[in-house]
Amino acid sequence: MTHDTLKEIFYCLTGALVVFSGLEFLWPDLVLAYININWVLILWLASGIVIVMTKPSN
Repeated sequence: MTHDTLKEIFYCLTGALVVFSGLEFLWPDLVLAYININWVLILWLASGIVIVMTKPSN
């Protein structure tokens, strides 16, 4: 995967976390009934680590 693709995945997961957290704040158990937010958070963290450890191509 290219560095730009990894950044887009990171941005998408960031948006998902914001939306899921907002929905969970407004309507408790709405998101958690279907999606485990912990897995999204783990993927978000892993993609961030991979982005930091890889060098962008010129």
